[in-house]
Amino acid sequence: MAPPLWAQTDAPISAIDWLSQPGLAPLTEEPLVVGDPTRGAELTEIDVVELDAPVEKTYGLIPSKISGIPENFWTDLDPRMLRQILNATPLSGLPAADDLMLRALLAETLGAETILNTRVQALIERGATHAAYSLLGQAQIQSQESFELFAETALLTGNIDRMCRQLNLSRHLSDNEALKVYCQARAGSWSTAELNYFTLDTLGAFTPTLSALLAADLDPELVDDLSLPNVDPNQLTALEFQLRAGSGQPVPTQGLPLKFAPSDLSPSSGWKTQIEAAERLGAVGSLPATQLLEKYNSGQPSASGGVWDRVNAVQTLDSTLADPIIDPSDALLAFWTIMRGQGLAAPLAHAWSPLLLKFNASRDGDDILFQMQVLSRSNAFDFEPTMVRLQRINPHILSENFDRLMAEFDQDVPASLPFRSANVLRAMGLITDGLAGNEPAVIEAVALFRAMGLTPLAQQLAMEFMILADMQ
Repeated sequence: MAPPLWAQTDAPISAIDWLSQPGLAPLTEEPLVVGDPTRGAELTEIDVVELDAPVEKTYGLIPSKISGIPENFWTDLDPRMLRQILNATPLSGLPAADDLMLRALLAETLGAETILNTRVQALIERGATHAAYSLLGQAQIQSQESFELFAETALLTGNIDRMCRQLNLSRHLSDNEALKVYCQARAGSWSTAELNYFTLDTLGAFTPTLSALLAADLDPELVDDLSLPNVDPNQLTALEFQLRAGSGQPVPTQGLPLKFAPSDLSPSSGWKTQIEAAERLGAVGSLPATQLLEKYNSGQPSASGGVWDRVNAVQTLDSTLADPIIDPSDALLAFWTIMRGQGLAAPLAHAWSPLLLKFNASRDGDDILFQMQVLSRSNAFDFEPTMVRLQRINPHILSENFDRLMAEFDQDVPASLPFRSANVLRAMGLITDGLAGNEPAVIEAVALFRAMGLTPLAQQLAMEFMILADMQ
């Protein structure tokens, strides 16, 4: 039996540092009760399961007492249905909803291998590839589906040697002949890799592009004559992405799925490339806000337009906020104007939270500062007066439904629905509908979250909607 693939202790987990950000919305009024230490051990009923039933284990990177996610969160839906719903869930909605999704995907929760794989796939699609690799590393890789995900995350995060050692020891885990040849070469078995390559290539096992890339990987002298077609973003695999980079013809990630973006965060990439990747990941919550701000501040722009205008706006506001004596109004206006529609106002507000909250935003002219403060830290202000002021600032948002929304919060709603994946994903779908223009759907989402006992989260979502609904 193959040894367990434990997560690397030094592997960068891009979605974990995000948990300490000041902008995270509390999920419930009370902390989650994990256990009662005053009670001794109790003999409960013995559970009986079929021997061939899927084995449920606990997997996760965030302890439940920290995440606030119930241990059985992902077990209420059929695994195939869960996968379909997650695949249809947009990568970005409101910041508090994105935060909840990442918490749930990373939290220590029960589930069979199929549920773990679904969580890993969702993390990959969000660009949280390091976290996906570490999460999958907690399990025994016993199926081809699990190994396919493990190989993908390993190739995307640079943990190639470890993955290849596993494949070379257990070749039945994959039907990907190109990956087998690649891994044989990584192990130094050049003659075996070459023999298998030529045999399989003769049999037509590889596409022309993959054949050329593998040949260049086995014989670097062929790199200079390598002529490759343009990439189809929807067909590009992690292996081809890695082989193209290894041949000296890396693929720009800007037009590729989000899972390829983390590779551009490396210092070996140009500063502009790093910023663009950080922006894509930061907009969906897969990069800690502080790291996004660091990317903006890690150089001095020598041009203007596009990304450089955003860099200038961020750097100017960053230096202005650091001095509480300077009025930040002009810098805030420039930042707010240029970041409109970029999905980056909220994550940068999180990064600036301690600085933003030092300013008094009570004047009528401080509307942008006030909105940034609301986005910077969950429930930092009293809910009702905050909503009233936000309605005055953005009267076109919920213009016909504001009173209905506030009436929903006035009701005494008992926690009658389980805090489980089906209800949460349904509520997130309603938020997506609300951002698309169906404002009553937001009220329904609020009601759902409140019925799950998540009123603070519902309040934060309502405030974020009042600010961001016309900036998506």
